Amino acid sequence: MGNGQSSSDSQPVDGRAGYVDPEEQAKRDRQDQQFGEAMNSNGVRVYQQRAAEDAKVNAAAAGGGFNMDVDAMKTLQPEWQSIADGLNGMIRSGRQLRAVTPPASDDGSSLQKRAADMHADAYLTSLQQQQTYAQGYADRLKEAIGKYEKQDQANTSSMSKQG
Repeated sequence: MGNGQSSSDSQPVDGRAGYVDPEEQAKRDRQDQQFGEAMNSNGVRVYQQRAAEDAKVNAAAAGGGFNMDVDAMKTLQPEWQSIADGLNGMIRSGRQLRAVTPPASDDGSSLQKRAADMHADAYLTSLQQQQTYAQGYADRLKEAIGKYEKQDQANTSSMSKQG
């Protein structure tokens, strides 16, 4: 061959020639599971970091007297609800990923199916975390709007009684 290798050098280094023995397969399965757990763990960690950052910003805003006017809340609330609803749809669609069957009944196809299922699980976990966050924000905005409107009605009623 052109780079100084003979044709016998094209064989796998471990001599398996495409066969994966049960011990190697078990090792690979453990590695795949660890990889999937690490992916989920990393996703959760990123979500928690973002939530902590948001909490800091909200705490700073609350301590500094930050106020969002009701018109801004009324504009943002349906947008956040729309995001939460869209994520719900993505979750429903994502659940179908596990229903995909392997292309064949050989070991390679089974391994591919397992890997695809692990990725589908990680995807769903991420979507569910995002949906929870978006729905929570939409709900908090709705609650704040309700409190504001209730207070506004109480103020109007109080003014009417005095005037």
